[in-house]
Amino acid sequence: MKVWILIFVCMFSMPLLVAVLHFRMRKGQTLKIRQDYVKNARYFGRSFSALVEKALPEMKNGMIMLSRQEKVLETDGKQEFVQPEIEDLIIARNTIFCPQQEDLHFQKEIYSEKDALFVKENIRLRAVYSKKRLLFGNKIRLLRWADAEHAVAVYDECDLGERVSSGEQLVIGFENVFHSLYAPVIRLGQRPEEPDRFMEERDPRIFRMPVMNSYEYNRHYIDDDMVTEGGTVPYTIISRGDIKVIEDIILQGDIHSDGAVRIMENASVLGNIFAENDILLEKNATVLGNIFTQGNIIFEEGASAGQPDKIISVVARGTITFYGGNNIYGYVVSEGGGKILKSDREISGEYCFPGEPVHEEKITFRDLSEYENVDFQGFRGDIYVKEAIIPEGASVIPKSQFFECRSLEKVYLPESVSVIEDYAFADCHVLKVWESIEKLSLKSVGISAFENCYALEFVSLPDSLTVIGGAAFAECVSVNKLIFSDTSLLKKIGDHAFRGCRNLKEVYLPDSVEYVGVSAFRDCSSLEQISVSEKIKNQPGIAELEKNCPNARIRFREVNSVEKE
Repeated sequence: MKVWILIFVCMFSMPLLVAVLHFRMRKGQTLKIRQDYVKNARYFGRSFSALVEKALPEMKNGMIMLSRQEKVLETDGKQEFVQPEIEDLIIARNTIFCPQQEDLHFQKEIYSEKDALFVKENIRLRAVYSKKRLLFGNKIRLLRWADAEHAVAVYDECDLGERVSSGEQLVIGFENVFHSLYAPVIRLGQRPEEPDRFMEERDPRIFRMPVMNSYEYNRHYIDDDMVTEGGTVPYTIISRGDIKVIEDIILQGDIHSDGAVRIMENASVLGNIFAENDILLEKNATVLGNIFTQGNIIFEEGASAGQPDKIISVVARGTITFYGGNNIYGYVVSEGGGKILKSDREISGEYCFPGEPVHEEKITFRDLSEYENVDFQGFRGDIYVKEAIIPEGASVIPKSQFFECRSLEKVYLPESVSVIEDYAFADCHVLKVWESIEKLSLKSVGISAFENCYALEFVSLPDSLTVIGGAAFAECVSVNKLIFSDTSLLKKIGDHAFRGCRNLKEVYLPDSVEYVGVSAFRDCSSLEQISVSEKIKNQPGIAELEKNCPNARIRFREVNSVEKE
């Protein structure tokens, strides 16, 4: 019996022993994280157009190879269709695609390199992609999806299928139904020829106020008793029951409700709303954050969610209803179906596209207080801003303040800035060196603060700098020299701090440095020489230089007899 027990124990423990030995013998390697994988709201259009464009050069005899061989009908845009049922894939490359017949049914996808217009009634579409603009007139039925790189205009009585998306803006008329919408700007119950008056009709203060995290529990009525002298309610509200925000109130926090939520006329919520039951936004109510509910959502006339150049989500397990004059910035998703109600307004003139939206390209602040009260999302993801001026007296660039602002070229920082926090300028691909960098009183640069700033250039950093965070300047491929003065106070260089700076040739680190992290100079393939104090030769980022940068000449300097303070 004992023998059998021993055999059982050996069989049970052997896999564990092998696993332990295997992992102890392995040498740890840094996990490579791909940061370009994101959920793409325009997945259908983007993936379909990529397939078509890749296969077009090989198209022969009216056949194209996508996921399988497809028969193609190339059209000049105004072609007369013999049969109402069109079974071929449609490709329009040289002219606007605009069918001139009613009651057509396109059973396969449509790809257009120019504008695509469906102005005749009772046209059924499987899916359509336009590399330019897209227009649906009246009574168009979409079975699956539609996507355009630029504006999408939809008039009345259309069924918009599973998803309609746009890379620019989406303007939808009345008596339409949908399931999912996406665009940086969505105008619902509006006409394309009408101007976008969202910003004109809102209190300008709400766009520069911070979202507060002070909590109030089980308050059902947010009324004048909670308003501060500044005219706001600086709380996040958490309640087991229903919540009502009365007229003209500005609530600076979120709302979490186990019941229903009612935002009354002209009231504003700066944070998010999460509810188990229905959410009602009355006339001209505004929510700047996301809206999620297990119930239904109603947007009365003029009620809106989000703000320009920031993407939010409006999601309902039930239905979403719009009365008209509504603006949403980002996603609208309704499992129970969405609709824009009928209106008595007549269409004025002919079908048309909306004008191009106007985006703020330069960010300025009235004063230091306005800068310090920017909400926690900052300007992240703003793809239009090109220049930002930080006011005098500012000491901190907050976390993710300008994260993924991929058009940002210039940032003017005052000498008072001492801290640049994590991800502050990460993925600002075209950001160049700011003026007088050496004059800053900079003390620390946070994790990934300038990661993937491909155009960033500098030779030296301020003497006051003591800490460079992990991956702070990773993939800054335009940096070719990194020279610190002997009076520098730098003590710590974080893991991966300069990883991937493949054009970096020369490095001089001061005697004050005490720590150089793992892979600090990994993939710096052009590094030719580096000079460091002998006392840090065993630091991880220095000890691995011979392996990671085999062409680099490493010079170890003797430690000074008198250490710097």
